[in-house]
Amino acid sequence: MELTYLDYLFLDLFSTKESRKINSLFHILSGKRTVSVLMQAKRMDLEAYYAFFPKLQQSFFEERIKLMMQLELLNADYQLTAEGSQRKHQYFMSHARPDLKEQLKYQAISALFKMRCLFLTQVLSERVHESKKYYPIQPRLFEQRWLKHFLVKHDLTSVSKSQILGEEWLRILAEPEIQNPEIFVAQFEGYHKSKQTNKQMSDEYNRDPVEVYVLLQREWIQLLITVNEKPQEYPLLSTILAELKRNAGLCSESTQETYRMWADGVSLEQVAERRRLKQSTINDHLTEMAILYETFPYEEFLSEEQLAYIEAEILAGKPVDYNEIQQAFPDVSFFQSRLMQVKGEVHDDRK
Repeated sequence: MELTYLDYLFLDLFSTKESRKINSLFHILSGKRTVSVLMQAKRMDLEAYYAFFPKLQQSFFEERIKLMMQLELLNADYQLTAEGSQRKHQYFMSHARPDLKEQLKYQAISALFKMRCLFLTQVLSERVHESKKYYPIQPRLFEQRWLKHFLVKHDLTSVSKSQILGEEWLRILAEPEIQNPEIFVAQFEGYHKSKQTNKQMSDEYNRDPVEVYVLLQREWIQLLITVNEKPQEYPLLSTILAELKRNAGLCSESTQETYRMWADGVSLEQVAERRRLKQSTINDHLTEMAILYETFPYEEFLSEEQLAYIEAEILAGKPVDYNEIQQAFPDVSFFQSRLMQVKGEVHDDRK
């Protein structure tokens, strides 16, 4: 039986070197937002797949896994067989797959970033041509208010200024990391241009519709990476990103609230008390922040000895192991050990 493109994506979640739980893989794919799932995604080197299919049905996922076991691509321990590994490798030599770890980092804002970029592009395109008769692609009142505020704040109300975003698009789509610019621009709507659906792109470029979705999502994540690294080259796009990242915007809403209180100088104990949450929940919020923000202040929660231990493990190319942490620091708290694991995450070859 011939596997589908989606089946090969599912197969790519498995390893030849360790058994993996179906529930864990499903939660990674569907984007369950707990620290445990985030850390599992990092440990298994599956950040690129995190929340890639938020509407995935678990029964369907399990059914496809059973098929792969029947075809002997997976063994009874849910590990890739030699044949499964070979077929997967050959397939992805000519097909795209999620490959950007920043998918996990930007998952919480990527959809809204995309929505606002496309909406702003449409409006400015129509404005450049002085067109006023068009239907906005974003009907939500909140987003229309955001757009009006953005246009005024950045002085984009004139025809001449409206071209600035177009110039940014031309530059960023010429970046070598953007692999499929011709497919990417098919999403754009503007003056005398209608966006294409994934099905239309699939037919035009002779790709599976799911692969088109993967390609587009990959390009949006790469766009976020590039804009984050070069904000001075893409001032409008970087401003949209900065707005979404502000106040721990990469995190869950509950974590954002904890961050805002903590940033205002409220102690973690007081945050837990005021929010009527367990201290362990507040600690989970901080761990989520550590996973998603490179600038997390580990030194405020870990000792100099613990930080030195992590650096030594990183230099040795070893992931920081929970059991080894317990042996080295018998009095370490669960919260500290998790932070040590996050800071010391080093990927070995688990595929």
